[in-house]
Amino acid sequence: MQPVLLACAAHLVYLTGFVIFKMTGASLPPLTARRPFHATMKLATSGSWMIGLTTVMSGTVVAAAAVNTAPVSIMLATYLFGLLLLLLVGVQGFKERLSRREAGAISLLVAALVLVAVSVAFGYGSFPSRSLAGPPDPSPWTFAAATVPSLLFPIWLFCVRERKVEGRHARRLTGVAYGIGAGVLLGTAETMGVAMIPYITGDPRYLLFTPYPVLFVLAGGLGLGLLHIGLQQRRLIVVCVVMNIVGKIQLVCGAALLFGEPWPSEPLWLALELAGVFLALYAVLLFPRYERVTRTPAAPAPEPVRHPRPEHRTEPWMTTPPRARR
Repeated sequence: MQPVLLACAAHLVYLTGFVIFKMTGASLPPLTARRPFHATMKLATSGSWMIGLTTVMSGTVVAAAAVNTAPVSIMLATYLFGLLLLLLVGVQGFKERLSRREAGAISLLVAALVLVAVSVAFGYGSFPSRSLAGPPDPSPWTFAAATVPSLLFPIWLFCVRERKVEGRHARRLTGVAYGIGAGVLLGTAETMGVAMIPYITGDPRYLLFTPYPVLFVLAGGLGLGLLHIGLQQRRLIVVCVVMNIVGKIQLVCGAALLFGEPWPSEPLWLALELAGVFLALYAVLLFPRYERVTRTPAAPAPEPVRHPRPEHRTEPWMTTPPRARR
């Protein structure tokens, strides 16, 4: 029960930090992922943004305490609590509205999270403490396969794939792309954080000889910066929902690949968890990528102005004198 409460508390702290990022965006100039150094300088010199960063980092500590004695899937299962809080804050606090398709995707997402929650509640037995276990020892190829694509995908997404949506006549993005890019990066950072737990509780000096702290800072910094850019002009609900789902799935898959995170042993609970993960990914794909364009009816063309034809006047000098009678 304690890991569940800690995971819910982590979602609450995370949401508080995201709200601070959203409110800070109005006081900063428009930022773009195409100018990373400019965006970094603006964010690093913003006091309110640094408060949000501190809040999010506090949530990371609480989440690490939650998964110390529980599988990382608990963060995905308990996001049902975070999702309800996010909808409440977005609708009531920021007056955001969802389209019918977005509401359907969130409803499907709720069903997926319920499946994962049932699997986590009944599919895992006693979970050993990570702090008492040995440090993870993945092979170099496995480590590269789990981290390199996660760092390159957001760069490809915004420097190549999303280039064509910019311009004068481009359609406005809904925030799904920002949520996916930030989710992959922050999920990688969370995976590195879980890998650091045995080092922190043991001898932290050995942590300096591992790539985990560097990747944690790099992926976390890039992910939070991309998240702020998405929240600056896009809706909080869409960006945060997509980011959290993609990030938690990245955490589950990355932990299983890097340090052999266990899955439910019973076939039923394993099938429920896998079905919930794939259903959550499908719900993310259902979110519309572009904002709906409301076309106003075209104004009728003005009728041509017809000037009255001037009357024919005969000047005295234009008259022909009558012929003389013979």
